Amino acid sequence: MPRQSTGTVRILNNDDGHPQWHAKWTRADGSRSDWLPLKPTIALDDIGAARREAARLAPRVRLESVAKVGDETVEAYAKRWLDDRDGRVDSIRDDRSRMRDHVLPTLGPLDVRTFGREDVERVRDLLDDKIAKGDLAWKTVASIWTLVTNMCDDTVNAKKRALRVRSDNPCRDVKPPERGERRARQYLFPSEFVKFVSCEQVPLRWRRAVALAIYTYTRDGELRVLRWDGGDVDLEHGVLSITRAYNRRAKTVKGTKTGDWRRFALEPNVLPLLQALHGEKKGEGVVIDLPSERAMARNLRRWLWKANVRRPELHVGTPTRKPLTWHDLRATGATWMAVRGDDPLKIKQRCGHRTFSTTELYVREAEAVREGFGDPFPALPAALLGIAPNRPGRFSRSRSSQKQAVLGGVDGTRTRGLRRDRPAL
Repeated sequence: MPRQSTGTVRILNNDDGHPQWHAKWTRADGSRSDWLPLKPTIALDDIGAARREAARLAPRVRLESVAKVGDETVEAYAKRWLDDRDGRVDSIRDDRSRMRDHVLPTLGPLDVRTFGREDVERVRDLLDDKIAKGDLAWKTVASIWTLVTNMCDDTVNAKKRALRVRSDNPCRDVKPPERGERRARQYLFPSEFVKFVSCEQVPLRWRRAVALAIYTYTRDGELRVLRWDGGDVDLEHGVLSITRAYNRRAKTVKGTKTGDWRRFALEPNVLPLLQALHGEKKGEGVVIDLPSERAMARNLRRWLWKANVRRPELHVGTPTRKPLTWHDLRATGATWMAVRGDDPLKIKQRCGHRTFSTTELYVREAEAVREGFGDPFPALPAALLGIAPNRPGRFSRSRSSQKQAVLGGVDGTRTRGLRRDRPAL
């Protein structure tokens, strides 16, 4: 239970300029009242009497403020609550749309102090219906439900007192929406990876980006902000430090997904590529200019198709299986480590998994496919380092790089024409 407000007292000048004891109190919504005058008969040197008078008036002030709080709808409260989260929560834009489209049509007009368990259950039932009809994926519904339960909890336990408007949580003991089956995720086999990074029809920029994503096991947002001049890559000692990530929603740099930094030894076979990139960048700026975030997964699959990496599981999604996404390149690195027999705790630390149960998924997969899997983290082809295959030294505009410019644009990001080469699946 919150501590009962007794008021704060201070001597201030009243309207006619004479000093008098004043007090202010904490309202029911956690906000503070204005300074109000106490009895003028209280002596200026009797702070005890002033405090007793303020404590006597406190219940009246709180009762009046409770009546005002009762006028607030869930919609108005949700706006205050989301505004308070803005800047602290990365998904705030998605949270606003989820609240608007799936929660407020049911709860919005209700009094935030009095809506109850049955109202929350109506939201839950509607979300179940949307899953059954195929209007929403169960994971999207899980995010909406988390939003609802967090808001209800904050009506009672919010850190900011102004957001505490109830003494009970209407979500307590309400069962969540149904959960669906997790769709199987994909990863590349080493032989498929070698075929992809060796294909000169794929822009060099894409091949390098895929190699770094797998060999460093980083999330897209983490790889996108790695810098040569930021102390992230220590080529002398072969160590990579992951301390920040790109927030694509806010277009800012923030901490990692888990809020923890990690440091680990680089895969030996990725060091030549990093050394080549360091030389090209002259040790400044980002480690690699990744392709645009727009349609990264779809374009990745198109380039895989161009490189004749056409295993159906990578390209075709089903109700129980997802096609390959960019994030699955990180999963590929984790799976390769598990197949290689790396210590699971080391895999967890390198990948920055929040829980060991996530790491266990890769370990179990590795145990099932290890036989005939291939050699993880193979040596990278010389062409990936900017070296012509038949002669030493670097090339700047060889015939192959000119061909890449035609296929993929100057920066290797365009994929125009790939759809014509790829049969319908």
